[in-house]
Amino acid sequence: MRGREQSLDVTQGVIWRQLLQLGVPIFFSSFFQQSYSLINTYVVGQFGGKLALGGIEATAVLVDLLVGFSVGMGSGCAVVSGQYFGAHDQRRLSASMHTALGLALVGGLAFSALGLVLLEPLLRLMDTPQELMGESLAYGRCYMAAMVFSLVYNMGSALQRAVGDTRSPSVIVASTCVVNVALDLLFVAGLHLDALGCGIATAGALLFGMVVTLWRLCHVDEPWRVHLSQIHIDGRICRRMLSTGLPLGLQSACYSLSNMIVQHAINGFGADATTGWGLSSRLDAVVWMLSDALGVSVTTFAAQNFGARNYERMRSSLKVSLVLTTIVVGGTSALIYAFSSPLARFFMNDDGVVADTTLMLHYIAPFYVLFSLSDNVAGIIRGAGESFRPMLMTLLGTVVFRVVWLLWVLPLNTTLDMVLVVYPVTWALTGAMFVVYYRHGHWLQHARQCERSNLAA
Repeated sequence: MRGREQSLDVTQGVIWRQLLQLGVPIFFSSFFQQSYSLINTYVVGQFGGKLALGGIEATAVLVDLLVGFSVGMGSGCAVVSGQYFGAHDQRRLSASMHTALGLALVGGLAFSALGLVLLEPLLRLMDTPQELMGESLAYGRCYMAAMVFSLVYNMGSALQRAVGDTRSPSVIVASTCVVNVALDLLFVAGLHLDALGCGIATAGALLFGMVVTLWRLCHVDEPWRVHLSQIHIDGRICRRMLSTGLPLGLQSACYSLSNMIVQHAINGFGADATTGWGLSSRLDAVVWMLSDALGVSVTTFAAQNFGARNYERMRSSLKVSLVLTTIVVGGTSALIYAFSSPLARFFMNDDGVVADTTLMLHYIAPFYVLFSLSDNVAGIIRGAGESFRPMLMTLLGTVVFRVVWLLWVLPLNTTLDMVLVVYPVTWALTGAMFVVYYRHGHWLQHARQCERSNLAA
C-alpha cells in the first residue's frame, strides 16, 4: 500500500476506534521485538549457558540508557512532525522529516563512539560480577557499534507513527525480528559464539531494519516522502525538535541511570540475582508493550489534534485511554503475577535464578498499572509539545527519589526486598504529580505559548 492509505488523520472520527487503530500495530511491533528478546533469551540460555545469558543481561541498563535517550529524542521529533501533519503544513512537515533523520544520523555516530569508549568503565562501576565481564563486553561492544543503525531505525519508525502510519513500522519490526532470530540461531546455536554471536546478530538485524525503514520513507507518495540527498538539519525546526525532544531524551536517560543504580544494588546479591533481574524484565515485557502502545497512541493522537487546535478532543482521548489501560494492563499484570514461577523455569531451569525472578515479579507486577496510567496522562501533555515540566516531575518522582532510596534507605536494611519495593513507591509518587499537573498546571497554555514563540521565530 502506498500514500495516504497507510497514514491516519485522527483529528476527527471515533476516538476509541482511532486509538486502537494506532495502538494495535504499535503493540504488535513491540510484540515482535519482545518475541525476539524472549527467543534470544531462550537460545542463549540453552546454547550459551548461564554466564552468557547473565553477561548479556548485565549490559541491559547501559543499552537502555542510550536507546532510551534516542527513543525520547525520536518521540520529540515525531511530536513536531505530527503537529505539522495535523495542521496540514506540508512544507514544514517535509523539512521536519529530513531534519529528524539528520539529527538521528549525527547522534547515532556520536553514541556509537561514546558507547565503545565508556562500556567497560561503566560495567566495572556497576560492580558487574567478574565471571560475567567477558561475555558482557563481547555483547556490549557489538551493540554499541550498531547504535547509529538503531537511532536512524527508531527515528524513522517514530516519524511514520507521527503521520498515523503505525502499520509499516510493525511490518518492518516483524521482518527485522525474523532476521535477528535467524542470525541468533546461526551465531549462537550453530557457531557457539555465545554472547558475541548474539551481539553480531543484533547488529546485523538493526542494520537491516534501518535500511528497510529508509526505503519505506523514500517510497511514499506524500509530502512527507524522504529524499536521502535532502537530509539536513533545518535550524529553526531543529530548535523546536530539541526543545521537545531533549527533555524526553534526558528523562529516559536519567531513568536508565537510576536503573543502573538499581542494577548495581542487584549485582551485589550475586550472579543469580543479576540473571533473574534480566529474566524478569523479559517476562514482564508484554506489560510494557501494552503500556507503550497506549502511550504512543495517545501522544500521536494529541499531537495531531493540537496541530489542528482540537483541544477538547485531546482531553476526551485521555478518558478513553485510561479505561483501556486499566482493563488491559491490569489484567495482564495479574496473569504475570500468577504464573511468574513456571514462566521463569521455562527459560532457565536453575532454582536460584527462578526463585529470584519470581520474587522480583511478585513485588512489582501488581503495580504496573500505576506507571501505565501516569504514562497516558504524560502522553497527552507531551503531544502538545510540553515536555520540560513532565521531565522535571519524572526526574523528581522516579529518578531522584529512587536514588535517595537506594543510597540512604537501602543500607539500613540491605535485602533484595528493599531494592524491589522502590518501584511501586516511585511509580505512585510520579503518577500523583502528573495528575495534579494535568488538572491544575496550565500545561495547554504553556504549550500554546511555546508554539507561538516558535512560529514567530
